[in-house]
Amino acid sequence: MRRVLLIGSLVLLTACTPANDGLALQADYLKRLANVLEADTPEPIARETLSRYRLPSRRERLLDIPELRIGLLDLLVDARHCPALQQLISQRNNSLGKQLQASQRLGYEGELLRAIDACLPHLQNERSTSLRQSLQQIAADKRQQLPAVFFNALNASPEFEGYLRFADQALPLDAGEDSAALDALGQLAAIGAALPAQLPPPTRELDGHFFALYASAQGGQLITSLASLTHSLEAGSALLEQRQASRPPCPLGQATQRGRILQNIFIKYYAGSLQPYLALVHQRSQPWRASLQALQAVEGLPPASQAYLQRLSGETDSLWSDFNAATARHVRAWQETLNSCGLAPGQSGWTGSAANEAQ
Repeated sequence: MRRVLLIGSLVLLTACTPANDGLALQADYLKRLANVLEADTPEPIARETLSRYRLPSRRERLLDIPELRIGLLDLLVDARHCPALQQLISQRNNSLGKQLQASQRLGYEGELLRAIDACLPHLQNERSTSLRQSLQQIAADKRQQLPAVFFNALNASPEFEGYLRFADQALPLDAGEDSAALDALGQLAAIGAALPAQLPPPTRELDGHFFALYASAQGGQLITSLASLTHSLEAGSALLEQRQASRPPCPLGQATQRGRILQNIFIKYYAGSLQPYLALVHQRSQPWRASLQALQAVEGLPPASQAYLQRLSGETDSLWSDFNAATARHVRAWQETLNSCGLAPGQSGWTGSAANEAQ
């Protein structure tokens, strides 16, 4: 209930948050560049493009886990010295226990295995042999299930799904640090990697990690930022390359009025506005990507989740690699254009500051 109330309060606060201007910055940059190059302004990124980064259906991401139950009657008779274990089994068998959320089940299984470990030393007499053997077998089986329980905890949680759902807006230009969510994502990846040798933490600690993901909008904003910036950079590069190939702004290799206007666009709107935003998105994406790759490395990851995380954070053919490739291409396109005019950094025509006139 406490978790539900906290989430409800956050929804009300989020509804009052004003829209950010990350997408507007990109649109303004492309419009100015297209105007100078006498070309049509590129269309903004289509929602269909963003849909490429939609999570697979929950059904594809969930694993089938056989139910392993412990009979309460045997424990009531034979395990009088194990009240914690008796209580956990009783909770699991009542109506509320049967409705455990997937993330709560992960915490419960850790608590149950710790209670079994604590109980076994009390089952050393001959009359308890059968129960001891049964508990040992159940504990071994449940430990082997922990990676699957872990991934179901992630894939069935609205918090994790929401954190990796692309957003309507990109990362704000003045986005603050998102350390709580990034730390939570990293902690969850570490928990998964340590299973089954190390048991998961208690439910209360896990709830804190999941709530940190829910409280952050930046996971989805990063997806939208990386995708929209890739689109914008590719479109801008195409504008520069096509103009250079068909009607170079400096056909004689010397500075022209149009070349100087382009230099002004580069200094004022690329280097002065867009590039700092690119740096912000790149900086925020690095720890986010590292945690996604850590999750990808956890043994037992469902194939649909593996493919999705690869599509976001892989070294090649991914949202991350496409963003880096688009960034490098755009830098090259600017270098070729300005070099052909003698107006690139290091050349005699380089001014280092934008002209006062608006473009």
